[in-house]
Amino acid sequence: MKNLIRKEVQQIKGYHLTRYACQVKLNQNESPYDLPPALKEKALARLKDLSWNRYPTPHGEVLCKLIAEREGLSEESVLVSGGSNILIQAIVAASSIRGKILTVTPSFSLYELEGVLFNNRVVCVPLKKDDFSFPRDVFLKRLKKEKPNIVFLANPNAPTGNLFSEEDLLAVLETAKGLVVVDEAYYPFSQFTLSAHLKKYPHLVLLRTLSKAFSLGGVRLGYLLADPKIASEIQKIILPFSVGVLSQAVGETVLEDSSYVAPLVQKIILEREKLFAALKRLSGLKVYPSQTNFILFQSPQSKEIFEGLLEAGILIRDVSTKNLPKALRVTVGTPEENGQFLRAMQGLVSS
Repeated sequence: MKNLIRKEVQQIKGYHLTRYACQVKLNQNESPYDLPPALKEKALARLKDLSWNRYPTPHGEVLCKLIAEREGLSEESVLVSGGSNILIQAIVAASSIRGKILTVTPSFSLYELEGVLFNNRVVCVPLKKDDFSFPRDVFLKRLKKEKPNIVFLANPNAPTGNLFSEEDLLAVLETAKGLVVVDEAYYPFSQFTLSAHLKKYPHLVLLRTLSKAFSLGGVRLGYLLADPKIASEIQKIILPFSVGVLSQAVGETVLEDSSYVAPLVQKIILEREKLFAALKRLSGLKVYPSQTNFILFQSPQSKEIFEGLLEAGILIRDVSTKNLPKALRVTVGTPEENGQFLRAMQGLVSS
């Protein structure tokens, strides 16, 4: 049987998320708020008028047009897919097979996973230990030495939640010879983007998602912004009709009327700051500032805290790794969910 599957596939663990029964779900950085009912009705009405027996447009052309208008770019600069994860895989498949990929650690695990899947050597540069800030000098030195096909950076970074500076990212762009992919999944919460630099740097690729700020985690929609020539090459890798009529209908609806997004983002940011301050007051925790919709903290009792919260019906995420020991990540929920989480934490930390 081993000869039937590539060794690179057999060697990787793959993405795994253990399912737990819980009443308060704060483990996947989803929006705690569903799409407004009026928009749901509008999307359903749109879907009702579509022919379900017909294939959707091959590459979500209407979605690309709407996104291009929002971003002030040409339609040829935009690609859409069933989630930005698909775009990460497409970028690697298009640009780096048996090559080199450079990223940082800790960061989003999929960059390394997809790199290994396509037989790349993945080099991970550790972030600074005290605050997870970008190790500019060390990273640029490795960048010059390795000459990677792709650089992957999440900004804000996950799971640490911090934002890398524009100066640091531009230094990477000036030095890199291959693609520089900046994953801006959480940019609505930080209000920082490199989109203004797309025209100057044709090797810059930005990734976005509608899963977080747009409350569409269940719909699965992501998009890419890049130089039209780069986008057209990556498009060849993405299978046609990969975004179904449901996703296209919902995506078109929210992009035509996204006025609900900014108030929800502000609500989440306000709750994030309250949650951060409350966690900082608890003894034995190291809590990190965040520019996202989640907060990272470390504790010598991380395992006991995770299990204690689970017993209380509250699910967060254990993100502990070799470079990030005894670490937990909590998604910012509704005020009620955050209150339940904090009350449970107070009982666990003080016990």
